[in-house]
Amino acid sequence: MKINIWSPLPPSPSGIADYVAESLPALGRHLELHVVAEAPEEVAPAADLDLYHLGNSPPHAWVYRAACARPGVAVLHDWSLHHLVLRETVERGEVSAYLREMRRAHGETGSFVGRQVARALGGDLLPSLFPLNDRVLEGSLAVVGLTEYVRARAARRLPGRPVLHLPHHLFLPLDPPPSREEARRALGVPQDALVVTAPGLATSSKRLELAVRAAARLRAAHPALRLVVAGGADPSLPLAAWVREAGLGEAFTLTGRLSLEDFERHLCAADVVLSLRFPTHGEISGALVRALGVGRPALVTAGTPAAEEFPEGIVAPIDPGPREEEELLAVLGRLLEDAGLREDMGRLARAHVRDHHGLDQTARRLAAFLEEVAARKEPLRAEILADRAGEGGLLGFLMEEVLWGARDLGLSRVALGLKDVLGELAGAHPRAHE
Repeated sequence: MKINIWSPLPPSPSGIADYVAESLPALGRHLELHVVAEAPEEVAPAADLDLYHLGNSPPHAWVYRAACARPGVAVLHDWSLHHLVLRETVERGEVSAYLREMRRAHGETGSFVGRQVARALGGDLLPSLFPLNDRVLEGSLAVVGLTEYVRARAARRLPGRPVLHLPHHLFLPLDPPPSREEARRALGVPQDALVVTAPGLATSSKRLELAVRAAARLRAAHPALRLVVAGGADPSLPLAAWVREAGLGEAFTLTGRLSLEDFERHLCAADVVLSLRFPTHGEISGALVRALGVGRPALVTAGTPAAEEFPEGIVAPIDPGPREEEELLAVLGRLLEDAGLREDMGRLARAHVRDHHGLDQTARRLAAFLEEVAARKEPLRAEILADRAGEGGLLGFLMEEVLWGARDLGLSRVALGLKDVLGELAGAHPRAHE
């Protein structure tokens, strides 16, 4: 079966680019693949299915546009695509297009919230609560979610459409991974240090201000403690100021962007890994899966997909409420003082991820799912086209108004066949019997 895979590839800054590149050899053993790695100047080659890898960031804008225009299978690395749509509309001066999308997806509430967000009054939390993914969901033959969180929401939104939970694969460039001692020797990290590592790009959602303060407070009991951010930092993040105010000084390290090999070494060198994230957009971190795969205990934010994806005992959840810092301090302190507990959690994590997130295993599962979708392609496509009209015309406007109204009334599960119902009203086509 021939598959067009739409996604940026390395050296794109998107982590999804790495994910796709890692998966291609394994998936290519089951399917004939053609990768569309940038917006095509011409029509993409004919294929049995188009597979769109979508994330909530600007590098995926052209994939989003293709997925909306040409029905295929959407792989949602994030449940919310709000920041992507915001960037493609408001930040380009097209506020009315953004407000139209918010009304289309979320009705009158969406209109109200959209006006606040467009004025930069929504903060980080409001956009995370309004996913703005309806246009992609409605136009997809099937949906793949990397967490049960995404799968369950997509299944509720698209009754009758094929939906797959595909666990985020484990990929280790160094396999078997180096021991803690070997990794520290290669990186120049002291063997007797207690290392807490926050992997990946430092952003405002990763709770690093709290992590810096907690690490500084714990150094009284653990003088060998070091906090390492294994990656770069968002230039707008006042990370250096946080470190200075907390008095963490030389016990803090920001590595900058790393090769995949050195990134894995930093995970292996850690005693504890911090993978906090709030607010969340429905994503799961590939760095977290790697950390668990090399057998390191990890702290995640409670109530997020990262906390819900794994059985109890695999990760340690931290509630993002008003006592988040105190809870982080207590849980991190407990792990730092008990090497046996760290080893037990790491062993359970490694076994679980190796059993359920293997690259070959997930590639086989995806290939089988795509075969099933291809077998149903024509009826699925007909169902999508029955409720779709071109943008800008009267028929398209009427259909969008009825669709959001139906969702407001809880009728999102009903196939409405709106073209036939509204076509005559819009003057789009005469009825055959007339």
